[in-house]
Amino acid sequence: MGKGTVYHALDISAGTLTAVMAVVNKAGKIIKIQCRSGVSAGVTQGRVTDVGALSDCVAAVMEALSAATGVRIKSFYVAMHSQQIKATHSLCTIPLSERANKIITSGDVAKVNQQAYSLGFTIEEQILYQAPQEYTIDNQNRVLEPAGLYGHKLGADLLLVTALSRDIQNIVSAVDRAGYKIRAVVASGVATSLAVVSDEAKKKGCCLLDIGFDMSQMLIFKDGILRGYESFNFGSRHITEAIAAELKLPQALAEEVKASHGCALASHVSPEQEVLIKKEQGYRPIKRKAIASIIENRLQEFFTQIKESFVSYRGAFEFPAGVVVNGKEALLEGFIESLEHALGAPTHIATIEDVSAGDLSYSAGIGLVKYAVLSHPQINLFKLSSYGNMYQKIIQKVKELYHEYF
Repeated sequence: MGKGTVYHALDISAGTLTAVMAVVNKAGKIIKIQCRSGVSAGVTQGRVTDVGALSDCVAAVMEALSAATGVRIKSFYVAMHSQQIKATHSLCTIPLSERANKIITSGDVAKVNQQAYSLGFTIEEQILYQAPQEYTIDNQNRVLEPAGLYGHKLGADLLLVTALSRDIQNIVSAVDRAGYKIRAVVASGVATSLAVVSDEAKKKGCCLLDIGFDMSQMLIFKDGILRGYESFNFGSRHITEAIAAELKLPQALAEEVKASHGCALASHVSPEQEVLIKKEQGYRPIKRKAIASIIENRLQEFFTQIKESFVSYRGAFEFPAGVVVNGKEALLEGFIESLEHALGAPTHIATIEDVSAGDLSYSAGIGLVKYAVLSHPQINLFKLSSYGNMYQKIIQKVKELYHEYF
């Protein structure tokens, strides 16, 4: 596929599996990419209900990707969707000095983070992501970077994104049965944010709304830090099911009607406009406004769910970069306008950053590749700046040791 490091990723959700193979150059940029999708079975709301069925689906999509690229796949990164994923704040304070003020070192910061990490989850949970929110010095000064400052006590507020261990183990078991190994499991919302939300937007402040098949996620960013994570029992299938039930259509036909004739605002549709639905004994006319009304009503229920959380976060953080929406439902006519009105914030459809993948359904997989690159940065030992950086680190460590003991 080209010169560079090859990464593989798999986004596991109900309904669909999406697999990505990418070649990354020494600068950490994706230079070539191949994507494949397949049917997902044995998964409901992110929880594995049939290990064997999911294993067969994983094997099928990864074999298709391998055949398309000519590269043998042994292991990959996995994005996990689950309503059981949650975010909690873990608070911890450690003493620095019993008498005089002490300069805070990177070792002190690492220690208080580790303490907060250890206290922040139960034996039934596993941490997928951690994000330091802020630090307090002597229970007063609140800072983002405490190293180099003086104090008696150092406190940390750590946001931990966790999932149930059994859910992760079931995914690992299904992938293992398919003949592959998992390099890391990442919350799908976190992975998606790496693909569709720019660093600049995260720094300014923004909200990512990721609408999946049977669940949705809201991620809040400010100062380049993940500030909040929420999940909601709503996805694209809920709209399809509503259309199928009210118009008495098969599920597959309801999905086709939604994709071809759906609209999120009934006021945008003429009362006279009709859609011909093919039935076994001919065609059945349906008012397009009726389809739009079903979609609009279901979406308004969803927007009511998320508004309370959104308003709460907006009370603590400003969102100059607005709301970024990921998911095919966002492509419905009138969706962005409707959501923007409901939340009272500028809203736009997500785009995949720096990669020409075309289909937003691969955003989590592409985000997984970026996660892998960030986890394993390229190191050039023969670059002069590398020696300079190492020299500076040694000097800094000596300074920290001096302040630790003198």
